[in-house]
Amino acid sequence: MPVGREDGRRANRAESRSGNRLRNPSRRKRRDTLPSARGAQRVSTRARHPGRRMPEPVGPAGPMLHTTKLHPPAVRSTSVRRRRLSDRLGSARPALALLVAPPGFGKTTVLAEWAATDPRPFAWVRLDAQDNDRAVLWAYIATAVASAASSDGPVSSLTAAARAPDPAGALAAALESLGEELVLVLDDYYLITNEDCHAQVSRLIELTPRTVQLVIATRWDPPLNIARLRAAGELMELRAPDLQFNLDETREFLNGSLALALDRRAISVLHERTEGWPAGLYLAYLSLHESADPRQFVQTFGASNRHVIDYLTEQVLMALRADVLQFMLATSIVDTICGPLADVLTGESGSGQRLMDLERANVFIAPLDERREWYRYHPLLAELLRTELTRREPEKLPLLHRRAAEWYAGAEDPDRAIEHAIAASDTDFAARLIGQNYLRQIEWGRIATVLGWLDAIGAGAIATDRRLGVVKAWTMHFLGRHAEGDLALSSAMAAPEVSPLPDGANSIEATAALIGAAFPGGDVGAMLAAARRAFELEATRDSPWRITVHVQLGFALVRAGRFEEAKTPLRTGAELASALSMWMDAIGSRALLSRIELEIGDPALAERLAREAIDIADAHELTPTPTAAYARVALGAVLLRRGYVATAESLLSEALPTIRALGEPLALAEVLLPLAAAFRALGRRADARAALDEANAMIDAARDPGVLGVGRGRRAAPKAGPGMEALTSREVEVILAVSSGVSNREAARRLFVSYNTIHSHLRSIYRKLDVPSRDAAVDRARDLGLIK
Repeated sequence: MPVGREDGRRANRAESRSGNRLRNPSRRKRRDTLPSARGAQRVSTRARHPGRRMPEPVGPAGPMLHTTKLHPPAVRSTSVRRRRLSDRLGSARPALALLVAPPGFGKTTVLAEWAATDPRPFAWVRLDAQDNDRAVLWAYIATAVASAASSDGPVSSLTAAARAPDPAGALAAALESLGEELVLVLDDYYLITNEDCHAQVSRLIELTPRTVQLVIATRWDPPLNIARLRAAGELMELRAPDLQFNLDETREFLNGSLALALDRRAISVLHERTEGWPAGLYLAYLSLHESADPRQFVQTFGASNRHVIDYLTEQVLMALRADVLQFMLATSIVDTICGPLADVLTGESGSGQRLMDLERANVFIAPLDERREWYRYHPLLAELLRTELTRREPEKLPLLHRRAAEWYAGAEDPDRAIEHAIAASDTDFAARLIGQNYLRQIEWGRIATVLGWLDAIGAGAIATDRRLGVVKAWTMHFLGRHAEGDLALSSAMAAPEVSPLPDGANSIEATAALIGAAFPGGDVGAMLAAARRAFELEATRDSPWRITVHVQLGFALVRAGRFEEAKTPLRTGAELASALSMWMDAIGSRALLSRIELEIGDPALAERLAREAIDIADAHELTPTPTAAYARVALGAVLLRRGYVATAESLLSEALPTIRALGEPLALAEVLLPLAAAFRALGRRADARAALDEANAMIDAARDPGVLGVGRGRRAAPKAGPGMEALTSREVEVILAVSSGVSNREAARRLFVSYNTIHSHLRSIYRKLDVPSRDAAVDRARDLGLIK
């Protein structure tokens, strides 16, 4: 029902009264009290854990993204509309608009006011410390841009950009294709410290089309080539002197928005002593509102308290009722706060209503969603509250952080759970959380996040805790730092026993076998032995590793050239992985089955399996992972066999950097060999020779290269070497038949022989030509002039 004027006046009076409920009655005599628990805000129970409702996650898969970070804050009724600033921002179209000032200068407010008046859509990201991971940062940026873009445009390319190897380049290209005007705001950028994140943002600034305006708000200059942008005229800056209130704005704020009815002299004094600092003026208002003699307050403001922060401590916080101040101190340890989380931190109920009362009282707190479930203290106030809490009750900090960690763990937010567990010095809880969550973070490409956890918990804890040693071992291996991974695994094996490990492994022996099978270096024999041992220890357990060991065993058998034997564990792994949503194993098993079909079966089926693997990776945002790169290698090899050489080369070249980063020589050789063939077919002989030489060097250095060791794929010799056994006429017919790209079964049909006969002939051909595969045999036969 619409609210009439009378009802509106009653609501305003009620809000005015609630705004004074939080003040200390000893400072000003009032009869108002806090509302009872019956008036507490209702808490939604639609979350998986009642009472632990997190901001709604967005995106089909991957890490949770909090929607409260993806839109500007509401403009408060007390804000002064500073058209001089919003007009400058709206009229300028540089590559970057940069707002740099200490806290309390209204950077976010100015941007929110601009967003409310500019006709362009705004993509907004409020950054925090968890965004110091390229995968996380670009997930937020791409999601914000896709949400702001027109629904009629090709927005799928925007969200896909976050998963690209070059997210900034991919997003810029998608924005160019979209052709829409929009503004992208990165607020609180000072919290980004990761160099890779800075490098990618710099690249976005360089590549973003003119239809997009990029805006960064920060406390200090970011490392983004600011001087070069300024010299090129591609930078618009608003700094503290620009963001200060002028005298007219001070007057409008104090007498208009806040209705203080101060005379000109009082306004001039406050403006001069705060130097137009918006937060300082607002703090002055809070005390003026409580002062029995406003004129005297104005005369003394700033005289005995030169630092307004000190003034805030002495006047504003001390003016709050003791129970309200205690509530704010306890809830200041988290970045954002909601009623259920505040209940846990304070040990009380009715916190949702109390947060609403704080908002109405204008106590530097702002809602983050329209439902007013989540709030955020102004950074200035939050810093002060934490300092005051540390000064007053340092012994209480571990308890509060432990409560926060448990709440976030229940809400399935491991980032914040681990952050607070470490802050609580609860190494055992932190280690358990890290052990339970690190593999999924690595799967999502968030290795920087896992490294951050390990750095925060410290080398001493890692060295003495088996769970953390295992995490470090896997992480270092995934980074290609295998010596560090081996050292971490050795430390973990020497640490006190924990069984089962929090990542689900049965024992440290099982972990060692799993790592040995996943990162064998150049030793296929050791890989197969490790895979078999891991299979023995995990295949029959109700364990997340049960599927992985099937895929690992199949992979080892493929590398050993035992293709038929590999089919059974890989097919089982593929079925189980899809049924249980283990998407990395679903991708890997299909890519390996594709490789088998290409070698001894049906190229058409090989292509279908490889495309299935890539589709799964795309659907579950796993495109940047090495497993997805291996699927692209599988498809590239198939397309090369079928004559789509340019497409094959593109896929193989795209996968190469990700595979190379693993530091696994055999995996790299498996990319370089078909890539060399693609280069050769395209006439790029120098590139082909370089790729082939690198692959041969990897294979030659390997202790046991497996099937790759059957030959080196060299193509330099135009004639058969001394002692090379000649092919029979039937074998020449076979190699000629398969050179057209048909399957082994089709070649058998054309030659009127059985499939097994073709298979036997090919094995003999591989041996005689000293090659590992059909493709290599065809290339070798052409070099020798056996076929054209």
